[in-house]
Amino acid sequence: MSNNYLISNFLEKIRAEDGLALNTILSYGKDLELIDKFLISKNISFEKATADHIKDYFYELYKDNLRSASIARKISCLKNFYKFLESENIVKSSPTLLLQTPKKELKLPKFLSEEEVFKLLDFINCDKSEFGIKLSCMLEILYSAGLRVTELVSLPISAIQEIDGVDGKKTLRNYLIVKGKGSKERIAALNKSAIKMLIEYLDFRKKMGQEKSKWLFVGSVRSSKKKNREGDEEQLQDREMASHSHITRQRFHQMLKELALKANIDPDRVHPHVIRHSFATHLLNNGVDLRILQELLGHSDISTTEIYTHILDSKLRDLVLNHHPLSKR
Repeated sequence: MSNNYLISNFLEKIRAEDGLALNTILSYGKDLELIDKFLISKNISFEKATADHIKDYFYELYKDNLRSASIARKISCLKNFYKFLESENIVKSSPTLLLQTPKKELKLPKFLSEEEVFKLLDFINCDKSEFGIKLSCMLEILYSAGLRVTELVSLPISAIQEIDGVDGKKTLRNYLIVKGKGSKERIAALNKSAIKMLIEYLDFRKKMGQEKSKWLFVGSVRSSKKKNREGDEEQLQDREMASHSHITRQRFHQMLKELALKANIDPDRVHPHVIRHSFATHLLNNGVDLRILQELLGHSDISTTEIYTHILDSKLRDLVLNHHPLSKR
């Protein structure tokens, strides 16, 4: 069997049976393509590859100074791949058995202060252009719910629900139903500010003729430069095609950079994931339990959430220094 055939079958298996996220499947595909090229250069197939061949491949990666997190993912991918080959009786034993995953580098999450986040929100909330209303709504939701950027940009309109308010007026539920990694659903809370901005955005979205799109945040439309009837039809087709796609992660990141510049905050410090880290950091600073934070962030393992424990450590240290009886002597 060809290497490409085996890779294709493996990717289909983890998509259909394991329910892995699309980005994870794409990453696994690229990882397997790289080792495939390496093995082809040695005239070796996956079935004939030995532990020494696999070690030689990862030695090349180490020489290229690849980050330990990237190497760990490639090792995990290859182990899962060979486990699949074993289950299909394509290989008798895996050549990855002796591979050791490198220790993860301890990287403290970067975040903005509460004042900096409020500065961004206050600035963009005053902008009532298409750019301003959309970005304001996205930023409010991102900071209110701590979503991953992929979760945010790909929110379907069905994630929100309209209900009757206490005054008889229509309003929105104070949470979203979010589909996260591994297609796992969770509830993401919305504060009053995010709900208010979301209602304003939905009204604007309707005026823009995007109410039929299944996506909450519709992709940008590039207007045709033609001015004749054919151009009008092409522009209409462009708008209809855009309604079938959501805004991209790259575009949202670019919008945040533009906002940071206008708000006089270093744009290199403003990134969608930094807003998510800020959400987590500020909640911990205000006394939220780590287990609750794990659920809010959609982490399947508490160890992932523990990257924020440096905040708890500093708070505990301050409590001891400021409130212990001996600190007053």
